[in-house]
Amino acid sequence: MNSILLAMQMIHRSVMEVFFRGGRTDWMKCIASAVAAASFATATMAAEPHPPRVWTSTTGTTVEARLVEIGESTVTLARKDGGAPLKVRLDQLSEADQAYLGEVQKKLDEGPIGATSIAGLDAAPGEIRGPITCKDGKWSYHLYLPKDFHDGRKWPVWFIMSPGGGDHGGILQRYVSGAERLGCILALSVESKNDFADSDLAMQAMADDITARLPVLDGMCFSSGSSGGSRMAYLLAERNKSIAGVLASASGSGVYLKEKDFRDVQLRKSVKVYSLIGTNCFNRSEAVTSHEKLPADCRLRFFPGGHDWADSPYIEEAMARLHGAALMAGKSPEMLPLRRIYSRTMAAWMKEMVAEQPWEAAYWADFLKDFPGDPVAAKQASGMFLELASNPQVELARDAEKDIRRFYLKHYNRNINMEEGKKPDSERATEAKKLAAKYPGLPHAEILERLGDPS
Repeated sequence: MNSILLAMQMIHRSVMEVFFRGGRTDWMKCIASAVAAASFATATMAAEPHPPRVWTSTTGTTVEARLVEIGESTVTLARKDGGAPLKVRLDQLSEADQAYLGEVQKKLDEGPIGATSIAGLDAAPGEIRGPITCKDGKWSYHLYLPKDFHDGRKWPVWFIMSPGGGDHGGILQRYVSGAERLGCILALSVESKNDFADSDLAMQAMADDITARLPVLDGMCFSSGSSGGSRMAYLLAERNKSIAGVLASASGSGVYLKEKDFRDVQLRKSVKVYSLIGTNCFNRSEAVTSHEKLPADCRLRFFPGGHDWADSPYIEEAMARLHGAALMAGKSPEMLPLRRIYSRTMAAWMKEMVAEQPWEAAYWADFLKDFPGDPVAAKQASGMFLELASNPQVELARDAEKDIRRFYLKHYNRNINMEEGKKPDSERATEAKKLAAKYPGLPHAEILERLGDPS
C-alpha cells in the first residue's frame, strides 16, 4: 500500500503545481507530469501483488526486495528490510531476473481478458468461419480470429483478396501461422475477384464491416492478396487511410479500375510494401520495376515458383516485417505494449532460426536491435547480430542476395512485357547457373538458377 500512496502523492503534487505557476505552457507541463505519474501508479498497483524475492546482479550481489515498477530501461525495487527503494538498470540484472520481469511485463501488456465472442457475429477464436454477411446484406467474407482473441483489447487485422474469390480453399490457412504468432485478425473477401466490376466495393465493404464490428487497432490494418487480389490489396491501401502495409504476391503495383484502365497505384508515403514473387511468375518484371519506385525499406523477395501464392513461411515473415514497421511508426499509446510483445516474440523466433537459417536470424537481429520495444529483447538481438556477423553462411547468403538483386535488375527492371519473359534466353540462363554455383547448400542457389528460366 505504501507504494500506491507514493504514486497517488506524485499525481497530487503534479496537479497542485498548476496553482503555483501560470501560463498555458506550465498547464501542459503539469498535465504531462500528472499523466506520467498516473502511468507510474498503474504500474505500481499492477506490481503490488508480487511478493519479495531475491534479486541478483550481473556481478553476483543480491538483495531481497519486492517489485514496484518496470520502466523503459530500469526497474524499481522496494527492499524487504525497509531501506531506500532501489532503481536498477535492467541490463545490470541476472538473466533469470530479466526473464522474470519479462513474464511480469507480458502479463501487464496483455491486460485484462475480455469476452471471446462478438454479439451477432458467427466467429470463434482459432477457427475459420464464413461466409459472414456484411451488415449491408450485399457482401461477405471469411473470418479468422486468433486463438487468444478477446474483446478486452484492440487487434491488428489483415484484409485479404483472392483472384478467384473467397471460397477460402486453404488461402486463409496460409496466413494463420502469422496471425497466431503476431496476434492478428484475418478476413478474406468472398466477392472480390478477377473480372468482377465491383471487386473494389466488395473489399471496402468487408473492411468497413470488420472495423465497425470488431475491436480493430487503428494504424495496424494491412491488405494482401495474390495476382489480381494483390492489385486489389494495393487499391485498398490507396483508398483506405487505415492501411499501414501491403503484402503483395504475384503482381506489381499496377491496379485496374472498373473501366479497365491500368495505372500505377498511388500510395501514401507511410505505407510499407513487402512483395513475394515467384522466380518464374510472368509478373516478375512488373514487380521489380514497381519496387524500384518504393522506399528502400520495402522488401522484394523471390520464392521458387510460378504465378501463385507464396507458401506460409514466406507469408509469415512478410507479415512480421510489415507488422513491425507499423508498430515503429504508430503514435498511439496502445502501440506501446504491442511493441514489447512483438520484440519478445520476434527475438524468440530469431533464436529458432539460427540453426537452419542463420541468414534470416541475422536479418531479424539487425531489425530488432534498434526496435523500440523490450530492451532485453533488443540486447539479445544486438548480441545475436554481432555473433552472426562473421558466420560463413550468413556472409555467403548476403553475397547471394546481392547477386540476386543485381541479376533481376539487369534482366527484369524494364517496362512490363510478359511475352519477353516467356522466351528462353540462353545467355541469361548460363549467367544464372554460373551465379548459382557460387552458393551450394543455400536456397538462394535455386532462386538464382530459376530466375534464368522463362516465366
